[in-house]
Amino acid sequence: MKKALKEVLKGVDITEFCGDLDIFITGVTEDSREVRPGYLFIARKGTQKSGEEFIEDAIKKGAVAILKEPPVLPEKSVTQVIVKDSKREMGKVALNFFDNPQKKLKLIGITGTNGKTSTAFFARQALEKLGVKTGYIGTVFYDVGEKLPAKETTPSIIKLAELFNLLVKRGFEACVLEVSSHALEQRRLSELKFDVAGFTNLSRDHLDYHKDMESYYQSKKLLFTEHLIEKGGAVISFETKWGKRLLEELLSECLHVRLFPVNTDSFKVEVLGRKEGITLLIERKEAEYKLHLSAIGDFQRFNLGVAWGLLVCLGIEESLLPDAFSGAVSPPGRLEVVGSFNGALLVVDYAHTPSALKAALLGIRPWVKNRLILVFGCGGDRDKGKRALMGAVAEGLADLVIVTSDNPRSEDPQAIIEDILKGFKKKKPLVIPDRREAIKQAVTLLEEGDVLLVAGKGHEDYQEIKGRRVPFSDKEELLRAVKKFQEDKEK
Repeated sequence: MKKALKEVLKGVDITEFCGDLDIFITGVTEDSREVRPGYLFIARKGTQKSGEEFIEDAIKKGAVAILKEPPVLPEKSVTQVIVKDSKREMGKVALNFFDNPQKKLKLIGITGTNGKTSTAFFARQALEKLGVKTGYIGTVFYDVGEKLPAKETTPSIIKLAELFNLLVKRGFEACVLEVSSHALEQRRLSELKFDVAGFTNLSRDHLDYHKDMESYYQSKKLLFTEHLIEKGGAVISFETKWGKRLLEELLSECLHVRLFPVNTDSFKVEVLGRKEGITLLIERKEAEYKLHLSAIGDFQRFNLGVAWGLLVCLGIEESLLPDAFSGAVSPPGRLEVVGSFNGALLVVDYAHTPSALKAALLGIRPWVKNRLILVFGCGGDRDKGKRALMGAVAEGLADLVIVTSDNPRSEDPQAIIEDILKGFKKKKPLVIPDRREAIKQAVTLLEEGDVLLVAGKGHEDYQEIKGRRVPFSDKEELLRAVKKFQEDKEK
């Protein structure tokens, strides 16, 4: 692909430039490692390092143009485009390079602490069933006609522009995106505008980054105040108090937004039955609807409520929605039933916050006929304050708990475990730092009617230890432990 630099700079607020703007560029990147001959390198300031440190590397690799903030560098071998704010202008550049593919797609954005992935999966499955070819960009993978690994929940605007371009070329009409607080706070979405956006909930997470709940909330709010099209639909769940606050603030601040509250007294989703999934009743002022999800966990009713609202705001006739959502499955690693053993159910879940762990344990309780056994840990180099809180949730809602390691990263796993144990006041959990051994031990304890929940990693297929990603899948480890136990029993 090749495009004139002048075309790529359309709408960009240029304060100064030196060099030739009539050249052609073959790519755009903010990562010097990705630079190829003919590229435009954007030297933006990051949270830890500045792209300016890598300008020399980019030029050596063949960059023909640099976009940066003042001042102009003495280097004259490449074109320099100087802007006041490289983060803001980066979006215009990226979208221009790929011919503004976002304008040819319906964009659906979902934010919140928990439930983004499930809501995205439900909405996408329903749209596909209605004949709307829909992509997905989020935590578990990016699906743009092929599944690509997800390096982060919400990639940079440059990567998004590239993915949108692929979707358009492949005949897609819409894309559902999970939108993280980090992406919003760091202005990674830049010029992007969504047709509809959903807010699931807010609870403690990422406070190592945001520092307090108010800052965390304000970052989420940006999706609705800065990234919705004129008259775009804002679907706000009242699952937590933050939803009500968001709705009230948007009512007074954003006249250009269409507000659609869900999970309220006037829009309820209730669980009617639990057999091979959950049967739900959607109660509206004017009507009632029933549908069946091929997913377990009562909390999915809240996520379904948001997904339902998103499709209504897209203009889809509500009477079509029960059939569209019926049979929808939950995402990988979200209360995913991976098998059974000794009459017990084996389940993995991504829950890694106090509220998510609570929701998972309460959501799975109706399937427990004997004991609810939990294996979990907490990640290193993240919000330490949530560790004891998760311990307290585990003690209160599980019958038997095994505390283990999760993604320790640079921390000592034992130190993380000690923080978790501070939340236990009455029960004494088993402590098995090696996650593989913890899962094996849990399997040996299973009896008829038990449910074993391994929480924290869900779809992840690695552990982060001392700067390395070591292959590790809770799902595979569970199945391996069952197989080994059965083989040993037959000997």
